[in-house]
Amino acid sequence: MATQFSPDSPAGKILDYIQRQGEATVKELEELLGISTTAVREHLTHLQAKNLVATRLVLRGPGRPHAAYFLTSAAQRLFPKEYDTLPTMLLREIASQDGPARLQLLLDAVGARLAAEYGGAATGAELEDRLVALRGALEQRGIPVELQPGSEGLRLFACPYFDVAQEHAGVCAMERRMVEQVLGEHIVLEGTIREGQRSCHFTVVPEGAAQSSDIRGPEAAKS
Repeated sequence: MATQFSPDSPAGKILDYIQRQGEATVKELEELLGISTTAVREHLTHLQAKNLVATRLVLRGPGRPHAAYFLTSAAQRLFPKEYDTLPTMLLREIASQDGPARLQLLLDAVGARLAAEYGGAATGAELEDRLVALRGALEQRGIPVELQPGSEGLRLFACPYFDVAQEHAGVCAMERRMVEQVLGEHIVLEGTIREGQRSCHFTVVPEGAAQSSDIRGPEAAKS
């Protein structure tokens, strides 16, 4: 379990138990940990303060309802997730059944949707304004971005599709086309994290230097 708590610590054991059982009472946790009611409540109070555990009243049979503790959505996010496994398998299956060309068409469609989302924020008459706005939109999603001097382009210091991109270079092409559509400029991708670089480097091609269809970054040669 990927939390700040050791799996062998009382807090780690509480979180793991509730994850497996769905909920837990103080008595159940006393038996689990072999500690006093007061000690259990102290651990639960600590977990509640971190917004990892919440409580509700449950009525089972006759008598007064008792408190049952359950994990919050914040706690659920701490448990391992294989977010990249399914997309990778889907892309692999599409390439197998329909071929690489069909796969790239689908990735381009996804890129167009992303461009529409980012483009809503990245507006401005000047390229510099659009670059600044795109950087802000990307950083809101947790991607560190650095703008190059003179509106020459931008560098992304994290890949939001890192695991998927390892197997499908077309993801890099999708990202380049997304940046190109958002900025309304020809873009070349000069280096990628996928290739072992420190960043993904998107460079604006001066107007008239090349046609959009002729611009092929390193990702195109490998897709």
